Amino acid sequence: MLTQSPNDRDSHLQLEQIDGLIAAAGVEGTREIMTAFQRSTADLLDSLQNQLRQEDLRLAAVTAHAVKGSAANVGAIRLADAASGLEKACRSESPEDAERCLRDARAYFEVFHMRFDDYLSDA
Repeated sequence: MLTQSPNDRDSHLQLEQIDGLIAAAGVEGTREIMTAFQRSTADLLDSLQNQLRQEDLRLAAVTAHAVKGSAANVGAIRLADAASGLEKACRSESPEDAERCLRDARAYFEVFHMRFDDYLSDA
């Protein structure tokens, strides 16, 4: 369940992290970084779905950890939080909690894209 309003940009974006990416790579470079992030994270979320379906909680915890790290690196704070919860649920062998966290992660992933695109358009 989403605990923050999907319309609250600041609750989804760690603006200092994104501003750091823009300062280092420029707006176009940041767009390229985000394109790669979006592609890889979509693949990881699909892998998580399959891992949970197969009840491979050990591998799902590793995959969730990867999502958490990459999300934190690009300033997707709500996604990183959801991935952290997913990792903990997998390590605690709680498949129901893991499924809930995965639903949240997918929702936060989508909201992040919208909020990030809005922010980058204003940069």
